[in-house]
Amino acid sequence: MGKLNIKLAFLLLLVNFTFKSSAQNNTILSTESLLVKTNTSVILTGETLYFQLYCLNKTNVFSDISEIAYVEIINDKKESVFKNKTSLKNGIGSGDYFIPTILKTGNYKLIAYTSWMLNNSQNNFFEKDFTIINPFQEHINMIIDSTSSEVNVSKNETGYTLLFLDKEKYSKREKVSLVIPKTLDRGNYFLNIRKIGLLPTDTNSETSNTAINLIQEIKILPETRGEIITGYITAKVANSNLDSKVVTLSIPGKNFIFKTTKTDSNGKFLFLIDKQTSTSDCYVQLSELDKENYAIVLDKTPSPDLSNLVFTKTTSISAKHLKEIQERSLATQVENVYFSQKKDSLIETTNPDFFFQPTEKKYNLDDFQRFRTFKETIIEIVIELNFKDYNQVPSLYLRDSRYNIIQSPEPCLVLVDGLQIQDINALLNYNTYQIESISVVDRPYCYGPKIFNGIVSIVTKNKDFATIYTDKNVLKTSILRPEPAKVYFEPKYETSSNLTRIPDYRHQLLWKPNIVFKNNDMTIPFYTSDISGDYQISLEGITETGKYVHLYKTFKTE
Repeated sequence: MGKLNIKLAFLLLLVNFTFKSSAQNNTILSTESLLVKTNTSVILTGETLYFQLYCLNKTNVFSDISEIAYVEIINDKKESVFKNKTSLKNGIGSGDYFIPTILKTGNYKLIAYTSWMLNNSQNNFFEKDFTIINPFQEHINMIIDSTSSEVNVSKNETGYTLLFLDKEKYSKREKVSLVIPKTLDRGNYFLNIRKIGLLPTDTNSETSNTAINLIQEIKILPETRGEIITGYITAKVANSNLDSKVVTLSIPGKNFIFKTTKTDSNGKFLFLIDKQTSTSDCYVQLSELDKENYAIVLDKTPSPDLSNLVFTKTTSISAKHLKEIQERSLATQVENVYFSQKKDSLIETTNPDFFFQPTEKKYNLDDFQRFRTFKETIIEIVIELNFKDYNQVPSLYLRDSRYNIIQSPEPCLVLVDGLQIQDINALLNYNTYQIESISVVDRPYCYGPKIFNGIVSIVTKNKDFATIYTDKNVLKTSILRPEPAKVYFEPKYETSSNLTRIPDYRHQLLWKPNIVFKNNDMTIPFYTSDISGDYQISLEGITETGKYVHLYKTFKTE
């Protein structure tokens, strides 16, 4: 049995007793833990905090249970100021957080967890201390400290050969060639290259949860095949049945998501989202004739109990740090001014196919004579469809009556940019020149718990129909979605003349997550900036056997 099938069987096993939680539902299940590494432990507003996540099992080998992790920034009042959902692939993920100027100077914690970890009664999240400094804050509590706060670079924490550079000193904007030796074990690593400063840093301020087997009460399912969205329906009319109601979820857009599910006897439902998009707007509705008799509520995303979270770290910022803070803040502001010329690149979704493909017939309307109204367009162009009233509302049916299922007189499933439309009146007055294409599945289609009498998928030119659509029976909300993967900006001065006149005030020269080594020497080039000083190269990661690796190298820019 393949890895995916094993995970599916595991999920189905858990679903069998989900929503039936009781004291008897205790079982011994394998646990997992998270290890999070960041590019720094002291950061200024206007800078970006980068992080790498490793999801590990009890032997510190990459876990294959969870595909979603949560990262939060917590202030000293135990309030979450940032929450991120990160995709995990084979137990590995990465992300970033731009530190806004609304955050005050102080001590913060980064916490990370998976849904599966929250079933543990203890040790259910990773925590790491770090400090945010807001140079624009009027009053920063400065502790006058006469002791030295020079950064002490730790020794290599492995017996591996050191990293190699072609020389020890470089000019500004000069190309550097970093050679990573082939003696490095196979695994996943990240590279962090940044300027060494006087601000005190703490590389040992993290607390990793210990992965031990506990007797757990299963309250939260593991997100083992993607994101899990749960909720429930409530009856507006007394004695209404909550069981077996079909609920649909739409995340509209270019690469839309459409899911269907069915409620249990208590009205609870669950969606599994296994497709990556960056859109957070979500539309949930009942695909039922009596939908107006019910209200829909989505559950909040799971979070750990922070009541026992303790802030013990104090940051010493002495008067001698002021100059460094001012210079670093100025450099950050200059870099942000030129952000448009130094943008990171988003990695597009590799599988944009929709659930009904390739069974559909597609009509690109620009290939036909345009008609003024939607009804004329359907009648004159889309030969598989016809209009007929359903529940006193004009609806779309398959023209071939053989495919209109006798047991279910409902019309076709109609999607516009992925949003289910149950009242076609919303389209009758829509400007058809804004419609790009109409795709039709001209036969019954089983999707989730329901058989639809055909599918009509309408795509608009701007993919924005949802922004003008209103329906009192549709719950419109915003859900937390995984951030899209990025390729972080790296200047290439040898090949690009566009950057010649643009200042380069980077303190963070390179952040490269998810590096995979396969027992070969690897050369990674990067460029120095306009900021002179000492820099540190840190290569950290986890081998396939669960061993933690940390290599470092320093160099100077003059």
